[in-house]
Amino acid sequence: MDPHTGALAWLAQGAASNLLDRLVDRALDGPTAPPTWPRPAKTPAGTVEISVRHHLAAKARTPVILTLQEDGSRTGTAFPVVLGHTARIALPGGHYFGAAMVVDPARRTLQGIGWCRLTVTARRTSPCLIPANRPSAPVILQLGLRKADGTPLFRL
Repeated sequence: MDPHTGALAWLAQGAASNLLDRLVDRALDGPTAPPTWPRPAKTPAGTVEISVRHHLAAKARTPVILTLQEDGSRTGTAFPVVLGHTARIALPGGHYFGAAMVVDPARRTLQGIGWCRLTVTARRTSPCLIPANRPSAPVILQLGLRKADGTPLFRL
């Protein structure tokens, strides 16, 4: 399994739990405190500005579940954002993998999924754009986007 698949599989496992519902609710509840990295910094912090681009022309607030993982890590941190908004997150300098899932909570559908690698430079702001594309059935199966009982987590 390549690093991208591993990172997205971690996101999928979290999505299969109640984590997805909580993050979607948090994204739709309105402005919150800026997201913060939960672990102590080993290097000076930088800021990353992450935007998710998706062809969906949303007329309503569309939640996006954004995850960041340090290179080599098997776990990550999830952040709720809204499609079209930019998330500004202070992170320790280093290399990361970012993944985004664009969801429609009302219809329980996965609208888009995307990922990118990013480098955060200490004491600087690094932009990052994650292009989210419509997922295919093989990608959904590879990521394990299924509930514990084997039923699909999302409809396509």
